[in-house]
Amino acid sequence: MPADHLNVIERSLIDAFRNPSSSPWDSGAVTVFGQFPETEDIKYPCIIVEHVANGLETQFMGQKATFGSGSSATDKTAELYGVGFDIWIACDKETSLDIIPPPGTGSAVKYKQRRLMNYMELQVANILMDLDFETLTPYMTEVTDRHFQGFRNINYNAQLEVWSARTSMMIVFKNYRGNP
Repeated sequence: MPADHLNVIERSLIDAFRNPSSSPWDSGAVTVFGQFPETEDIKYPCIIVEHVANGLETQFMGQKATFGSGSSATDKTAELYGVGFDIWIACDKETSLDIIPPPGTGSAVKYKQRRLMNYMELQVANILMDLDFETLTPYMTEVTDRHFQGFRNINYNAQLEVWSARTSMMIVFKNYRGNP
């Protein structure tokens, strides 16, 4: 049975936001949702990972496409396949995070509202661009390319007192047919 590349990539993204390796925030300080939560379940600050498209960047590679290297290299029928995600970040008026600067440079600073949004935008972009799929995906999901589009639709909803921003990312991987 072929590997479940779409779910493996989506799970890798969610796990990277929940447990960032460079620890821009304490574990559990930012809630990460794999889909839009019900209104009563939302907790700020949050990141919402929304799978919005697949099949993007489909390019047939043909018979005998080589996967892996060295003695573990195998030939399969394959194509490049892309999956798209919208990633939302949001915080409400009362949300704050204690941001700890590098050791020896000062004490923790409380970030709120717009300052917190700016900080989260940069940290989410860093996590997305630094994510090493090869170490996170045990099922030979070979990511060949990623396209990060930057944050846009940055706004404040005065009625809800919520800041939010959205970015998009497309991840291209080798999709081979059959067992690895």
